[in-house]
Amino acid sequence: MSHITDDLGRVHEHNWCNIKNVKYVGVKQGKNAIALVKGRGPITLTLTNSETVSNTRSASITVTAGSVSAAVGFDVTKSRTKSMAASWAVPRGKTGTLKAYPLYKTYTFKAYSKLDGSYVGKGTARQAIGYNYTHSTS
Repeated sequence: MSHITDDLGRVHEHNWCNIKNVKYVGVKQGKNAIALVKGRGPITLTLTNSETVSNTRSASITVTAGSVSAAVGFDVTKSRTKSMAASWAVPRGKTGTLKAYPLYKTYTFKAYSKLDGSYVGKGTARQAIGYNYTHSTS
């Protein structure tokens, strides 16, 4: 994508890439927990919450959200608020933690120059679809 400033100081974006070779690579868990509860047993930890999780895109070059959205079939800038609920019994004498992580349908893509068709970079788009829960004791 190229940024061009006109005589009035307005910035215009031009997408010089075609997004191709979109490939679904599976459901992936986000790296950071979005909610957690912790407690010492005996206790039942319950995690009930509504969280806003965003679709994402990343690339080795700058590409417009619109071109990536059109190629993968969903709006990469959209956020969703989803409700979650999970429970887990912590054993007596242990401290337990229950965490929720976002889950994404993940797609990879390649970008090619509109000028000469040459490969210019690659990227990933992720569509938020739900949550994965993990628990641990110490």
